[in-house]
Amino acid sequence: MWDLTEKKWGWTENQIGFNSEEVILTSPDPIRGLDEPSRKTIGNQKYRFDGRKERERFKLCWSARSIVYPELVMKQRPNAQYEPVQLLSFLTYAALTNDFVNDAAENYPLPEDEAPHPNTVFYRTKKLSVAEVLDQFNSAMERIIEVACQRGALEGKLDLAIDLTDWRYYGDKNDPMVLRVKPKDGTTKAFVLATVYVIVDGERFTLRAIPVSSLSNKEEIIEELLDYAEKMVDIGTLYVDREFFTVDCIKVLKQKNIKFLMPATKNDRVKREMEEGHPRVVDFEYGVKRKHPVNFNLGIVENDTGDVKTFATNHDVGKEDLEKLFDMYSQRWGIETSYRVKHQFRAKTRTKYYEPRIFLFLFSVCLYNLWVLINFQVTKKFGEDSKIYMTAKTFTDRMVKVLPEPEPPPIDPN
Repeated sequence: MWDLTEKKWGWTENQIGFNSEEVILTSPDPIRGLDEPSRKTIGNQKYRFDGRKERERFKLCWSARSIVYPELVMKQRPNAQYEPVQLLSFLTYAALTNDFVNDAAENYPLPEDEAPHPNTVFYRTKKLSVAEVLDQFNSAMERIIEVACQRGALEGKLDLAIDLTDWRYYGDKNDPMVLRVKPKDGTTKAFVLATVYVIVDGERFTLRAIPVSSLSNKEEIIEELLDYAEKMVDIGTLYVDREFFTVDCIKVLKQKNIKFLMPATKNDRVKREMEEGHPRVVDFEYGVKRKHPVNFNLGIVENDTGDVKTFATNHDVGKEDLEKLFDMYSQRWGIETSYRVKHQFRAKTRTKYYEPRIFLFLFSVCLYNLWVLINFQVTKKFGEDSKIYMTAKTFTDRMVKVLPEPEPPPIDPN
């Protein structure tokens, strides 16, 4: 087992909550996490871990770093001043402060001569190709998913969602991977990722994220995401944004025999069906001018505010079930704070280079997934009202401050 001493790690008695001159902590196995015993006997003294909030958080954050950080290896020379884990800790701090990477360096809690320079972060990430960035983060995400499966977080039939996430951009519209999007926050330009989520403990847990370019086809995006998701989980119902309401996308879903639910775009034919009254379920043929149209159930229902909504599904549903089905979509996937919370894990940058941007984007997804997984473990072991539960800010704060050393302590030969 690893052992940490107060002298080596610079912890004070107030920080660790013990009243001894020197305290030995036993680190959890990187995979076991909360499965560590709740009691330890060190010398003649027994220490309880269950009631010590900060100790459990320490163990969890150590495990979290051990899952992801080894998978993210930035290109560097043998004599490089900073190890990747030091740079990743710095980026976690930038995410914690939700600040620009350059500005976060001024407040990073290390002496100026020890803190990584922001240019080092950009230089290292810019040397990676987009394919290399994606390979590293796919590997990191798979490790998180592997641990999530071991913890029972992805058991049984699970509902999924696919949607598009954008990162607004204020640079040149001709820069690589920049897409034109709906006006928001003073710009119509953004970098876009397509993501597939599963709900874990009420939060969106990302299984895979892929970048979207001007050459991307929506049906290819949805097929790639689902090919991966089918390997990882048993899919219940797939909830899809209206951007994917196309003949080709629906064909993919029907070919895969996946139950789906999505808002239907109100084209002229859909509007005519709406005028016939509601609630109703219509066997709707979509793409009638094409050689091979698709059929699905078109649900027409009025929401609580009196607006008539339409959605497409291949569920066998009667009009008496429409309100329930629509409420399931709107409440579970629409009224959510996941996007707002996820932004708390993303460092800001002004760089126009795509490689550092996609690196920061995917790093924020990994941090978010770890936060969801850790709190799932806490709820499973200590209950929903446990004081060990961490907010997004507390989690990123502990990821930076609780583990001040970049490398694990030496293994105790005894």
